[in-house]
Amino acid sequence: MEDKEKAVEILGKTEAAHPPSPIRCCWLRLRCLAATSIICGCSCLGVMALVFAIKAEERHKAGRSEEAVRWGARARKLILASFAVWLAVLILGPLLLWLLSYAIAQAE
Repeated sequence: MEDKEKAVEILGKTEAAHPPSPIRCCWLRLRCLAATSIICGCSCLGVMALVFAIKAEERHKAGRSEEAVRWGARARKLILASFAVWLAVLILGPLLLWLLSYAIAQAE
């Protein structure tokens, strides 16, 4: 009986020493999304997202998970902003050209 108690106590100590990581993303996936946002999105925001993703990965490797989560969240926000800006340009560009041609046609 004492052996079981000691085993449970030792197991409890090892679990307390290494708590589960709160990180919910794959760091390689985050870096790939950032690189994709450079190519398929607004490149200046994508570059910043890639820098933040690399910083998050380095913090994770160093064992500083709180900082890694913070940098990863910043990278995700910039990735989404990069894609949103690019989609806005793709949608608004032709729309504004159509409105301009309509205004010119009405002016004549």
